[in-house]
Amino acid sequence: MATIDIDRLRAALIEETGPAAFVGSPWALADVVALESADPMELIREAERRGWDLRRFDVSGWTGSAGDV
Repeated sequence: MATIDIDRLRAALIEETGPAAFVGSPWALADVVALESADPMELIREAERRGWDLRRFDVSGWTGSAGDV
């Protein structure tokens, strides 16, 4: 079973959603607020909904250094 780095996943989701809030989409701002308080399963479901490959957030077999993330 994979171990997902939830902090990295949350940051990536917010990073992708945030710019829309600055171009006049009030829904995007609400999405950012929701992502900030979402539980881990909600974040995983949102990433899957967006078609993301969650393996990029898998840290279960990671042997690199902090600079590799």
